[in-house]
Amino acid sequence: MVIFQNDVLKFHCLMLNDINTNCFVVQKGREAVLVDPTARAEVIIDYLAQHRLTLKYMIATHAHFDHVSGAADMIESGLVDTLYVHEKDFAEVRQANAYSLMIFKKKMKVPQVTMFSTEVLDFMHTWGMGIEHAGGHTRGSCYIYGLARDFVITGDLALNHNLNITLFNGRDNTAEFYRFIERVKQLFKYDTVILPGHGDKTTVGVELKKNKKWTYVQQKEKHGH
Repeated sequence: MVIFQNDVLKFHCLMLNDINTNCFVVQKGREAVLVDPTARAEVIIDYLAQHRLTLKYMIATHAHFDHVSGAADMIESGLVDTLYVHEKDFAEVRQANAYSLMIFKKKMKVPQVTMFSTEVLDFMHTWGMGIEHAGGHTRGSCYIYGLARDFVITGDLALNHNLNITLFNGRDNTAEFYRFIERVKQLFKYDTVILPGHGDKTTVGVELKKNKKWTYVQQKEKHGH
């Protein structure tokens, strides 16, 4: 379903796995970019067909298994030839099946991955989008944002504050996470829409006020703990 749109783009959100990881189809005209192919590629393919959309690229905000489990089947379908992900997360892709077995008790196919290219970045710019590396959640975590600063797709750098957010994650890099939050304050206005990795859409202002993990990260870094 369409959960947000601006003058150029429509953002569709699909819920496809058991932990409600957000999968986004970004639409411009009859073309689409798939962000975080979470699972059930057949549903994504049917959705694209129902909306008569041609898939141009498939991108992951980061490579945790619940954000990439559908990627290999999307590639096998022939609609795309690779998953674009930051090169610092290539190791996460290789570990994704192990985490899927541990948490979902099911195997997942590990997809072909490619680092973000000039071609992809230039294409996104023509759509009014940019992508920036942040780290923090994973070494290669990135966020996708509107050049007009009207939206940001955060992956798990932001989860809706209404969710039960785990503050202590030993795999997080708190210093990088803090720099991401400071970058959000610098780049975006309070009414900028956040399309998070999990949970409903929200805004920068609401999350700065109510997001417990963001508050924890800021306090930890400011007080040097």
